[in-house]
Amino acid sequence: MINNEIDYVYGLPTYRTKINPELYEKNKILSQIEKNYKVSKVRNEWSLDSFIKTDIHHCHNDEKNPKFKEINYYSLNKQYKKVITDFFNKLSLSGPMKFKYHIANYTCVRHSSVMTPHVHMDCTFSLIHYMSFDKKQHLPTIFRNPYLFGQFLPFQGKLQAMFSNQKENSWLYREWTMVDTEEDDIIIVPAILEHYVRNLDSKKSRITVVVNINTND
Repeated sequence: MINNEIDYVYGLPTYRTKINPELYEKNKILSQIEKNYKVSKVRNEWSLDSFIKTDIHHCHNDEKNPKFKEINYYSLNKQYKKVITDFFNKLSLSGPMKFKYHIANYTCVRHSSVMTPHVHMDCTFSLIHYMSFDKKQHLPTIFRNPYLFGQFLPFQGKLQAMFSNQKENSWLYREWTMVDTEEDDIIIVPAILEHYVRNLDSKKSRITVVVNINTND
């Protein structure tokens, strides 16, 4: 995937870019999140009834918990607005896209854990900001093939041969895929694309901020 260009994951438009950490109070935000993680490495009030247990630290549905400090994202909002605007401009739409966005969650983890597979039901696109990330220690977000028939197609050798390019044939037989990710990267995907987080034990915290984007007619 090329930065600052529209690409496709399972045929769905996907965008990857970077935010310059000098343009916002990165260290201050990371410090606030790390302090919350020290209070409790598992923070989950979101998927309590899920079959797969979520055992990461994240703030969704728990933002007002007095045990944890509320994160000040003020310096980030302007940067997110610019990235989202650039994304819609790259889509070559018929006209300017009106949108609203809000920071929906942060995640922080250094222990082996999982965030259960899910979609974002209340928005059009999702933005993931990899604020603290080490490719040698961490896994990117894992996306699931939305086409149920894909699980049957590994046996269709002729179809695989027709679409021998990996980028084109991912919809055919790859049940899960990841977008190559580095620290300070931002990924924007359609909110309907199911995904989950698999964390490994690491010395450095894997910290992301998640933004929900709604489009307006």
